[in-house]
Amino acid sequence: MSNYLWKVTANRNIGMVTKRMFVEIMKSNTNAKPSQKEIAQALNNKYNANVNEGHCGQSNFDIIQINE
Repeated sequence: MSNYLWKVTANRNIGMVTKRMFVEIMKSNTNAKPSQKEIAQALNNKYNANVNEGHCGQSNFDIIQINE
């Protein structure tokens, strides 16, 4: 069972997301980048916000795998 840690940082302001907001997302059994839904959930949990997943497209974020 492999775990992959991703750092997701907003690269622009869009909706409730402001530039430089970031979250870390742990995914198990896949090294696929986090989905829009996973990014929105992580932002909502960390910042107690109401971020719409439609604002969480991968082009709005710098997504870097922390561990390999």
